[in-house]
Amino acid sequence: ASPSLLRLSQSFAYFTIKDRLPQILTRVIDTLHRHKNEFFEEHGEKGVEAEKRAISFLSKLRNELQTDKPVTPLEDELPDTVLWNQYLDYQRNLSNGNGEPSWFQSPWLYVECYMYRRIHAALAQK
Repeated sequence: ASPSLLRLSQSFAYFTIKDRLPQILTRVIDTLHRHKNEFFEEHGEKGVEAEKRAISFLSKLRNELQTDKPVTPLEDELPDTVLWNQYLDYQRNLSNGNGEPSWFQSPWLYVECYMYRRIHAALAQK
């Protein structure tokens, strides 16, 4: 491992991204699953399908995070999508062609907020 990665592994930011963020995603997924019956009662089969899509989306997100995949552009149509993707482009430009910024190689505050933004997108799906 590179010296900068070793320093990162002892930081609050690394602990947050490696441990705390996946735990938060797991709790969100578990909460959605526990409320499946309520979704059905309130919205019928469409509610259950939306719950399944959200869980799938969040499980994929958790895997991306835990395996240090690149941070990907948002693909939803929420009003702030363009702004988030512009900042991601800015991060790409800072990397000077060293590939896509990943979860562990990106600014901590950005990826933490990005995760919450992706949770919002998962729950806002139609």
